[in-house]
Amino acid sequence: MLHTAFAQQIEQSPVLVKGELKNGLKYYIYPNSYPKGEAVYRLFIRVGSVNESDSQRGLAHFLEHMAFNGSTHFPGNSLVSFLESKGAKFGKDMNAHTSFNETVYKLQLPSRNLRLVDSTLTILHDMANGLLLDSTDIEEERGVILSEWLSKTGPQADANNALLMDLLNRSRFAERIVIGDTAVIRNFKREELLHFYQQWYQPQLMAVAVVGDVDPSAVQQMIVDKFGGMKSHPVPNVKSSIDDYASDNARIVVNKSLKKVELSCIQLLPKAKPIRTHPEYVEYLSYQMLNRLMKARLNSLSFKNPSYKSASIGVSDFLNEKKVLLSTVELNPTDLKMGIRDFSTQINQMFSYGFLQQEIDKQKKIYLNLVKNRAETKSPVSSDGLMDEIYADFFKGNTVTSASEEYALLSKYIGSVDSTSMVKLLKKIVRPDKTHHLLTAFGDAGKQFQSDADLLAFLRKVQKLPTIPYRNDLDSVPDQLLPEEPTAARVVKDDSIPEIGARQLELSNGVTVIFKRAVTEKDRILLSGFRSRGAYSLDPSDYVTGVVAGSIVGLSGAGEFSREALSHALAGSSASVRFLIDKSRSGVSGSANLRDAETLFQLMYLKWNYPRVDSSVFSQMKEKSIQEYRSKNKTDESRFFDDFFALLKDSDYTSQELTDRVLETEMKIERVLPVFENSFGKASGYTFVVMADCDLDRLKPLILTYVGGLPSGNALSSYAYDGGKIRTTAASLRRQAGDSPKATVSLVYQHQQVQGGLAVFNLRNQVLCEVVKMKLLAELREKMGMVYSVSVASGATLYPAPLSRNTISFKCLPENADLLVETTQDILDQMQKSPATLETALNDVKTNLIKTMKAERQKDSFWIGQIRNKIYNVEGDWDFLVRYDELVESITKEQLASAIPLFFDRARLIKGILLPKREQTNKNR
Repeated sequence: MLHTAFAQQIEQSPVLVKGELKNGLKYYIYPNSYPKGEAVYRLFIRVGSVNESDSQRGLAHFLEHMAFNGSTHFPGNSLVSFLESKGAKFGKDMNAHTSFNETVYKLQLPSRNLRLVDSTLTILHDMANGLLLDSTDIEEERGVILSEWLSKTGPQADANNALLMDLLNRSRFAERIVIGDTAVIRNFKREELLHFYQQWYQPQLMAVAVVGDVDPSAVQQMIVDKFGGMKSHPVPNVKSSIDDYASDNARIVVNKSLKKVELSCIQLLPKAKPIRTHPEYVEYLSYQMLNRLMKARLNSLSFKNPSYKSASIGVSDFLNEKKVLLSTVELNPTDLKMGIRDFSTQINQMFSYGFLQQEIDKQKKIYLNLVKNRAETKSPVSSDGLMDEIYADFFKGNTVTSASEEYALLSKYIGSVDSTSMVKLLKKIVRPDKTHHLLTAFGDAGKQFQSDADLLAFLRKVQKLPTIPYRNDLDSVPDQLLPEEPTAARVVKDDSIPEIGARQLELSNGVTVIFKRAVTEKDRILLSGFRSRGAYSLDPSDYVTGVVAGSIVGLSGAGEFSREALSHALAGSSASVRFLIDKSRSGVSGSANLRDAETLFQLMYLKWNYPRVDSSVFSQMKEKSIQEYRSKNKTDESRFFDDFFALLKDSDYTSQELTDRVLETEMKIERVLPVFENSFGKASGYTFVVMADCDLDRLKPLILTYVGGLPSGNALSSYAYDGGKIRTTAASLRRQAGDSPKATVSLVYQHQQVQGGLAVFNLRNQVLCEVVKMKLLAELREKMGMVYSVSVASGATLYPAPLSRNTISFKCLPENADLLVETTQDILDQMQKSPATLETALNDVKTNLIKTMKAERQKDSFWIGQIRNKIYNVEGDWDFLVRYDELVESITKEQLASAIPLFFDRARLIKGILLPKREQTNKNR
């Protein structure tokens, strides 16, 4: 009977349409209405760099780039132009990635127009079987790929590569790094790329997936029509397995410019089984619970002042070829051995004794509640999330099932998880004699071990140290969150906000509450409370304490609850609350399922009115902050960025470096609660935005009791900080201090003329920046081939003083830096002089912004944020939310051209060019 149950197949989601064409191509169609009017598309291919020959290293990735550079139905640059004209943004709505054994093409576009759905599937067909691979385009793309390679160089990249090589364990994967061989990239012939394309882009290695607001029957027919005619040909059999380690091993990698010292302990495990049957689900569940328990244990231990900085452990999939048991610990550079000893003892404690039943019961409760909520909620699931499940079906063999089926499986088998089963699983997988260890360090830290062999001998020694079972010092847990119910407030004014379909209540304690019914989330409640001022309202002597006060109070429990007791009391509840003291405002945010709404309000009230400061939490945070400063690796590169930041704004008490002296003298435990009280003592002036899937009348008693019950009275202070001295004149910093062979260029333009409403001001600046980015990419990347990407960012604030800042940044070869800076300025000048040249890019940006806004309007978090920003920035009306499309459409090319002198004024340019040190320059050759 038991065997029959275990042999049972997991039911596939009835919504999914899944099939296979005669040529072997698989397809998935999942109708889903969130976001409405859009669909997500994928072309999955089981091909990557591992399929390359020696002379093709890098061509799988190169081919992925070429998929956007001309195809049968979209020659030249017309593919990107077409997609941008439909509102797609490169990187966000059209993208791709190549790995060792997979290539994935990704599109997200409006779906209401059936012709556009048809065109999108045509694009995927062309990527699969219709790339032109034009010789001129190939030559131009070489520079882009080499710029991408260059952008990923540096000390941390070298350390990451050392870890990757250990994981790949001398397999074929290790010889086929995705970016490839620069000599191949520079010199391969078109015929070689074409041969790789024709040999490996075969339909039996592909799947087409569409998730979104579509008619599945129509999409299914389009897929059959477009992809059914592809001919399939046999492909070579590439042996690419990764062997388990044969023995233990240790290696030390030292680079003087690394930012931290880290030990990684790696054990390779057999590949995860596909999750298609009940027994396979049970195995998956065991690993899920193991990961949750290990993470929770380390989190609990982190509050007992360990001699290391931070740690993590978990079992995860790797390249869909192996599972990996990976534990990582960041060590204090001054005493690696003590940190390794403590961490190893804690890990061995888990491996030897497993977990307390109390720990297991808590994690079961949390996980059951999480999956139950997913099964019972009426809230829509995003198309992106569903696409991730389809990815797992195609590449891993997992069944795409429904949330209700997953909850039924969990409920049926969660009882099999206990202390015995966890110890049994650990005994099965943990093999210290087949574990590799990688220590990456800077400076003299690595010299604490004389050699790799010395490190290995030490690790073997600490693994044999005796351990004792873990004890949880959990205090008694009170029966209820609050000692007594607060005295409710009354409503002194009740208004509607018809522009956004909301109600506004003025309460007798001076708090304003804006309620809007949820637009998407079902059975959920979200709240956000805020008031201006924050840390900038504090006396300068309290500023450092203010920076950490919110975190310390948040980690100290509340009322009669210790941190651990409160965590246990809330296990299984969906309610969560976070308090924040930001620089210019303070606030609280929280969320819960509707059935936990009262718990949410009680938790907020508890933390607001009964804050605690745990002296051990404070001492540990202060000690670790001081230790962090003293052990920080100050490199020439980091000093460059410190100096460049100092050019933007004069140093003062809000931007000073938190040195050990500053922390010792200005981080004061006796000031934590007064600082917290400054932000949260008196609630008058706070605005709470509440969104929920119910009528206001249902929540009104809770709002009046717990929000209305907060203490009345005005804030203790206004802004004490005036924003400091901002540079608005030209400056330059150029230095050979880089730790990699690339140059990093930062162009910053800032001014203090924030005119009109902030939301509309930022919108116009955003549109300008998007157009500037398109123009720069077209020239610097596509035409010149000298950069991989360009960042164009903007931001503005009114508090504590008006400030607007625009930044252009990119990475390039050192010898190209000055040319690219001058070219950037020339492009900006040309945009100002010739508004007509901006029209196409402007129209594409407008289409994308309106498309994005339609999706954002379907998120409750969007409405919470926008309402909060409107109130905080004292916007006069609701036009930004109500007339957004109209505001976007009203922006003209002439307005953009005339705005360039304000936002990108050459006379205000603050230029930073970080060049590589002399010893790095030869690495580009």
